[in-house]
Amino acid sequence: MSAATAGRRPGTGAILALAAKVVLSAVLLAVLVVRVRPAEIADAVRHANPAWLAAALALMFTSNVIGAWQWGRLLRAVDIRIPGWKVLAYYHVGLFFNNFLPANIGGDLSRIADASRHGPTKTAALSAVLMDRLIGTVALAGLALVTTVPAIDHFHLGVVYALVVAFFSLSVSMLWLVFHPGTIPMLDRLLARIGLGRLAPHLDDLALRLGAFRDRRGLLGTMMAVALVTQVSRIGVHALVARALGVPVPFIYFLLFVPLLAVIVSLPISFNGLGVREGAGILLFGLVGVDRAHAFSLQFTTYLVAVAVSLLGGLVFVVRLPRRRAAARAPGRDPE
Repeated sequence: MSAATAGRRPGTGAILALAAKVVLSAVLLAVLVVRVRPAEIADAVRHANPAWLAAALALMFTSNVIGAWQWGRLLRAVDIRIPGWKVLAYYHVGLFFNNFLPANIGGDLSRIADASRHGPTKTAALSAVLMDRLIGTVALAGLALVTTVPAIDHFHLGVVYALVVAFFSLSVSMLWLVFHPGTIPMLDRLLARIGLGRLAPHLDDLALRLGAFRDRRGLLGTMMAVALVTQVSRIGVHALVARALGVPVPFIYFLLFVPLLAVIVSLPISFNGLGVREGAGILLFGLVGVDRAHAFSLQFTTYLVAVAVSLLGGLVFVVRLPRRRAAARAPGRDPE
């Protein structure tokens, strides 16, 4: 992240919202641990198979490589050309901040700041990150919409499925709004009314950059397919962690439940989904006979696998700090 970004202080409202999320996550985790019993959780994790956990880590990293490639293609569409290894490094730095900051916005800001050093404007980098986010969200929502259908009647998940439908509708609407030619002029008028008309040129530049995607429907279709592969890979990570913990659940149930869990966790009601993820996992996998201790351990361990892989981004961030500081003292020097 840039020094300017890092130096901004959140407002009181943001701090209170973060505090509420942290408290909710802590309360949910405490309640779940007490109900499940720490000894049972420890027993479930103690016998985890290291080989299957290593496979889960490898598959998670592979899914990140696919995700980074997708972002790299979107960057090239707006004339930001970065070597593949740097895209992968920036992508993991973003994942690191996603996992260790209160919201995904931290990781997105990091990616925008890194990519903008190689492109014409920060707006170009913003457009690529925005499209990456939207494509990933639509792919996740679409996958959940399809894979969860068999569970509606069998597990009586009609109300939950209605949430998935709403999430899918919202994500598609956001993608449509981004591409609709009338959106930017409408925002321009709104900003002018509230005294922020000076932001209009930046919106016009953003509209120009997004137009590069609107005119390349083949690219968007390809990226949507790639995003689906990424999501299915992460379902596979859950299945491998289950194998490591000795949880005998057929893969079909991971297809049913994991996209649904991802939709639930994406709701901004807790700190990085902690507590909500584990509670929902206990409810859903309990429907197919998984006991509370193993269901809790499955979700929490899968989260730890994702965090462990994202630590690669933290390593990259720390290693490049001296270069960034040297570049700040010597303008014009490559910060990488």
